[in-house]
Amino acid sequence: MPQLITEYKNQNSGIINTYDCDLLILNENKYLTYCIINKDQQYEILREYKMSPDEHFNDFHTKVLEYDEYLRNGFKSVKISISNKRLVLVPGAVFRREQSVHYLENSAPIWSTDEVKVDYLEKQDIRLIYAFRTSVYQMYKGLYPNSTMENALSSYITHVDRIVSSMDPGYKVYVNALYDTLYIVVFRNEQLAYANVYEFTTAEDFLYYIMLIYKEFQLDQEKTPTFISGKMDSHSKLHDLISRYIRNLHFLQQNTSGEVGIEGLPEHIYFDLFSLRA
Repeated sequence: MPQLITEYKNQNSGIINTYDCDLLILNENKYLTYCIINKDQQYEILREYKMSPDEHFNDFHTKVLEYDEYLRNGFKSVKISISNKRLVLVPGAVFRREQSVHYLENSAPIWSTDEVKVDYLEKQDIRLIYAFRTSVYQMYKGLYPNSTMENALSSYITHVDRIVSSMDPGYKVYVNALYDTLYIVVFRNEQLAYANVYEFTTAEDFLYYIMLIYKEFQLDQEKTPTFISGKMDSHSKLHDLISRYIRNLHFLQQNTSGEVGIEGLPEHIYFDLFSLRA
């Protein structure tokens, strides 16, 4: 059975009328996070589920959707983001939709059980192509026929893109940590220079991937601004290790009005989930 590992519930809420609410879902390899947001743009409830060691991917998502008392309700809108590393970015100038599978299979495995999807990063004129399990995709579409779905890296880049425009020129690095996955995104001025997803098991793995990008782009560890978000805080092992090597380090702030906040919780923690609202 899925394990409920996190729950934040708005203490000012009563009975949740989901039909007037927006639903955000972040789907990871072994985790699922969702948040219900009411018509006043306040959160009602946020939950995180973890896959049990003996569970299969499909069973995990089926059971979460089946047993959670809110997720089978109707919603005003539903946005779903898929976090995985089987993806490739293709510039708009060379992209041909009929070649989507070919682009992806040169960079990542595609299985017979997969659905190949394409997101458009309009401001950067880039297509992000990714694979996802057809059975789980159809399950979501069956339950939420009017939902929108995209790769979580697409949502993250779009959200960061809005923030970059108000910053000083030059290179900037953005790192988002999930439980066992990280996103690394590099902007040069307002142009996306690099974006990828990595899986990690230790803090040392986490640091290795970041330093690899610093080396590839010949970035200054003392001066290059690096913005971090996701599952870490100033007391975490990840933050402690990164801060030894990267000096210009900041937690990423939403930087826009009207963002959903959870009292007592730093806003960078769920920057990835709330990027679905960007």
